[in-house]
Amino acid sequence: MSSEEIKIDSTDKIEHSTGYAWSITALLMLCYTFSMLDREIISLLVEPIKAAFGITDFEMGLLMGPAFSLFYTFMGIPLGWAADRYNRKNLVAAGITVWSIMTAFCGLAGSFMQLFITRIGVGVGEASLTPSASSLLADLFPKDKLPLATSVYSLGVFIGSSLAMIGGGILLSQIKDVTVTWPIIGTLEYWQLTFVLVGLPGLILAVFVYQIVEPRRRGLARDAEGNVEKVSLMKAIEYLLEHKKLFLNFFLGGSIIATIGYHSAWYPSLFIRTWGWSELEAATATGLPSLIGGVTGLVVGGIIMGKMIKKGRQDAALLIAFVAALGIGIPAVAMPLMPSGILAASVMIVAKLFVGIPLISGIAMIRMSVPNQMRGQFTALYFVFIGIVATGLGPVIPGFFTTFLFDENTEMIRYSLAISAGIVVPIGATMIWFGWQEYKKVVYAGKI
Repeated sequence: MSSEEIKIDSTDKIEHSTGYAWSITALLMLCYTFSMLDREIISLLVEPIKAAFGITDFEMGLLMGPAFSLFYTFMGIPLGWAADRYNRKNLVAAGITVWSIMTAFCGLAGSFMQLFITRIGVGVGEASLTPSASSLLADLFPKDKLPLATSVYSLGVFIGSSLAMIGGGILLSQIKDVTVTWPIIGTLEYWQLTFVLVGLPGLILAVFVYQIVEPRRRGLARDAEGNVEKVSLMKAIEYLLEHKKLFLNFFLGGSIIATIGYHSAWYPSLFIRTWGWSELEAATATGLPSLIGGVTGLVVGGIIMGKMIKKGRQDAALLIAFVAALGIGIPAVAMPLMPSGILAASVMIVAKLFVGIPLISGIAMIRMSVPNQMRGQFTALYFVFIGIVATGLGPVIPGFFTTFLFDENTEMIRYSLAISAGIVVPIGATMIWFGWQEYKKVVYAGKI
């Protein structure tokens, strides 16, 4: 199947109100918030988990990265396929139920391996969210509004991360000396209880998501006779390979830059180990910059991208992604090397301004250049790269350097983080640039 055989029907009208579209977007953003909260609360529990199971920084990195990301990544492919064919809100509701229960089960783990397995379960549940949410948003908004809608949805990344840090820090300060003994389950320490208390509220959210009325699918791919194409995973892969210089460069480059975001799994430990801050202080220093910088960057980036697209700049998403990739380099390297925790937190705000933009740029690009029947699958393929490279390796690389380069000298985490950022940023920015150049060629030539 060549690209010439696929025509994207862009004439389908939006049949719902603007208010309804934004209300669904807000609900999906809340889902993303809960997913990030359940995903990242473990970052605040590094020290007690290490003490409980007697593990190294590298092993802790495996819990924060691959244990979650491997199944999150590869389950995304069949779930993306399902999002292109079946009821998307049901997929999201089921996913929330799974990841909420498995987060609570993390608190029942009695060994490193048990915690590893429950983290896998969290990843399986969360894999359902973004492919389905991405597909829903594409049917809720016109192209020029998609970047802002994507930005609002993606606010969940930073709100959830901040809530995990700040809210988790407050929770820990209240239950630090608490142990709970339950029948059959036994005694739970405070860090185990944290998982339970964070995970279970997501079940309520799943009920609300189940009430969504799905929008009609728009922008369907049609064959030469005008019939709607039934697009298989293999056809989606064929479409990707036809434009591999675009998609592979951007998917890989964006994923490499996104590892910076997952370095933040070590930020609470950085403040605790380097400047002797308490868990609550470290959590606040990690959470507030993410909330301030991340939210600002996504909203401003989405507005700028939308205005550029409306003016005919079809490559706006990739241009802004490249600028963001360059902008994150210096603050990401400098932040952990600051002489004080206050300065480090201040520099972190600057880094967080840029870290989320390549992610939303990739999602926006998919929605503007891929037929509807492929969007869920393409989003899932994009998140294969995000999962393997960013989610999987982001927390592992600094832990690897600390354990193997610095011989488990935990105070050297600041240098591990700086080295990691210094390696990934130039590589990621270069690949995004190549993807951007290819995008201009194919889009402005009308080949996509």
